[in-house]
Amino acid sequence: MALRNGVKKVELPSGDIRYQVRVWVPAPDGTRVQQRRRFETSKAAGEFLDDLQDKLKEEAVQAAADEAGVVTVAEAVERWLAAQRINQTTLAAYTAALAPLVERFGNRDVRTISDGEVEKLVQDLAGGVGPGGRKWKRTSINPMLARTKAVWKDLERRNVLSENSIQFIKPLRKKDDPDTYEGALDLSSRLSEAEVARLVAMHSGEHLPLVGGPRSPQYMAVAHSPMIHLALIGLRRGELAGLRWSAIDLEAGRITVAMRTRVRVTGRTIDQKNGKTAGARRSLKLPASVLTILRRTQERQKIAEKRAGEAWVGERDLHVLTHWDGSAVAPRTLNDWWKEALRYAGVDHRKLHAARHTAASRLIAAGATPSAVAAWLGHADGGTLVLRTYAHTDVSEVDALADMLG
Repeated sequence: MALRNGVKKVELPSGDIRYQVRVWVPAPDGTRVQQRRRFETSKAAGEFLDDLQDKLKEEAVQAAADEAGVVTVAEAVERWLAAQRINQTTLAAYTAALAPLVERFGNRDVRTISDGEVEKLVQDLAGGVGPGGRKWKRTSINPMLARTKAVWKDLERRNVLSENSIQFIKPLRKKDDPDTYEGALDLSSRLSEAEVARLVAMHSGEHLPLVGGPRSPQYMAVAHSPMIHLALIGLRRGELAGLRWSAIDLEAGRITVAMRTRVRVTGRTIDQKNGKTAGARRSLKLPASVLTILRRTQERQKIAEKRAGEAWVGERDLHVLTHWDGSAVAPRTLNDWWKEALRYAGVDHRKLHAARHTAASRLIAAGATPSAVAAWLGHADGGTLVLRTYAHTDVSEVDALADMLG
């Protein structure tokens, strides 16, 4: 395997192999000195080189800003992104969210950006006349605004800004829900108990798909069944797409979530060995109904492999959600599967993430503590996000409290 640039293979007099990194770094007196390090593996050498290059890049950006007496929007965004300890997927999402800000104000001194200008950017994006020329939805604008506020908060913390008016810009809200608090999800995104029951009943996975074409409604209802049941217990889309049988113990009735996730990053689908958050990897006991679905899914995959013959491309450690030939399902394909499943069950459309929101709300309604729900969902904050985002109630739930108090 070819070594990356900057890493050299070195054989020691003892015969041992080491991997050497040799770079020139700035010295305090303004000169440059050579720094050399050796590692036992090329991976360790590459990681050291990546960390060093990131550090030097950040220092160069900061030194340039200090020398010029200004920090541009592009520099502020770059520094903030570099400081986030997040996976590739989240980093790509943050970068894309902040792209309109950088495109419009990139070379401007951050101290010259007014809240009115950022508000104008929000309105332009909503109207389709902002950077890129496409119309942004509320669900895309609000994350952009949240990331912008985080960048400005960082500037304020580093004393680059003496005041921060950006923090007072309000997020966009649904026209029919003007009182929704910041950070809340729409109540309409949660499935009702009746909708959950109908969705589960129509995707019981009871029959082997021996009749009908591979795109017939009956066939797809069976194919969708493991996704539906796993989504309704709160797994993320990437966790669903990346789930393999090695993460499931059917005998013990447990699943290890986020051993691997399958995500879309910068136009390509990749498998990564970590979840979205520090607490994403978790071991959960599976409900009996979900275990039944998974056992049937495994049986169907064995039959599918025999039928496919040489066309079968499934890996030895097979994904739980696959196409007819054993190939892994892309995360975006799950969005389509979810839409088809809702339509087949006669349930109004919601995004796939609504299943996760539904699971959290059902757990809260059943009396689970926020910390327990956070652990189940794979949050790393101990329950703060659960309380702020998921603990919605509707009128029937509030009315039911009368019987408890009576």
